[in-house]
Amino acid sequence: MTAVNLAATALLVIDLQNEYRSGAAWPVVGYDAVLANAAALIETARAAGVPVIHAQAWVKPEQRGGYARQEEILTEELRSAVAGSDGAAICAEVAALPGDIVIHKHWPSAFCRTDLSTRLADRKIENLIVAGVLTDSCVTASVFDAVYQGFRVWLVKEACGSMSEAMQRTGMLDMANRLYGGGILRLPEALKALAGQPFDGWRCTRPVEFVYTLETVDRIYEAL
Repeated sequence: MTAVNLAATALLVIDLQNEYRSGAAWPVVGYDAVLANAAALIETARAAGVPVIHAQAWVKPEQRGGYARQEEILTEELRSAVAGSDGAAICAEVAALPGDIVIHKHWPSAFCRTDLSTRLADRKIENLIVAGVLTDSCVTASVFDAVYQGFRVWLVKEACGSMSEAMQRTGMLDMANRLYGGGILRLPEALKALAGQPFDGWRCTRPVEFVYTLETVDRIYEAL
């Protein structure tokens, strides 16, 4: 077991927005549980004085040109992250409070064309505890950028989600293979970490830990 330096740690929650609710445009499997687990992380982080950073997908009309190929096939009912829409609003269960940081992003990664790197550097952050959706899309893009920028990333397994269980599981394993310096935590261990207590979890020990197959995905995922 080990403990993180809370003075060098931040909680990053990604795209926990209304458009991922059941019955909305992009429903996430088990989203209510994801939100409840993320809310517990946020509450613990605030109590410990750990910065809470909300990455919010937020695309203004003038920014759509960056998605030229997507625009060719996109219809209005399939458009996501529309700035100012109810769908793009952060869910009430995990709403930002004064003192939290909100990063508006219009690319999958929370680091792409935002000031997130600068904000983290200003606070001398080295460790990121991460939750959010979609596991196989914006979470993956953000986590890979974080790892390659030198952050130690700890993913919270029960606070991430996607549109199917298969997308969740393979997305998590893809990230696990490259979580150099970090790993994957179950919720109770993540809460310990955010409280400054010793914690345990799965740790990445080498590049490409899992050469998984369709037959082994479930077994490996459940063991994380």
